[in-house]
Amino acid sequence: MSKLKVTDFYYGAVLSTLFNNHFKPALVEGGDDRQVYDLTTDNNAFRLFIKYCGEKKNTKTEDYNSWTFGLNDSDKKEILSYIANGYNLMVALLCGVEGLAESEIAVLSKEKIQQIIELEKTSITISRKKSERAFRISIGNGRENAIQIKANIFDEMKGI
Repeated sequence: MSKLKVTDFYYGAVLSTLFNNHFKPALVEGGDDRQVYDLTTDNNAFRLFIKYCGEKKNTKTEDYNSWTFGLNDSDKKEILSYIANGYNLMVALLCGVEGLAESEIAVLSKEKIQQIIELEKTSITISRKKSERAFRISIGNGRENAIQIKANIFDEMKGI
């Protein structure tokens, strides 16, 4: 009998969302590292690096959600290696909430994740107000100084 791990649920949720709602890959390859997947479609190929945060942070208002993802040296080295080796890399951040049904996925391009790594951050804090169409990743001095990530990026990926 195979035992499931919590990570299987989170990584599976990202893959299921991609496959059921946005595009149909022709080939999916996973290796020993369950958080990295190579996806090939009729139009393109890319490497998907997945991180998850199971619970949002407690915030002062109900219409504001925030999550923090650790970014350790091993993650940074691996991500920078993929970029250096020319992979079409995307980093999916699964932003979990209690009950899971309202969880969200933010996708960072290789340019955005490289920008974050170059800031020498040890974590990524991503947030979104319910009325906003983008996530924000703070790079210092509050939400006004932030990298914006479109919340509906999967819709734009349909052509991939």
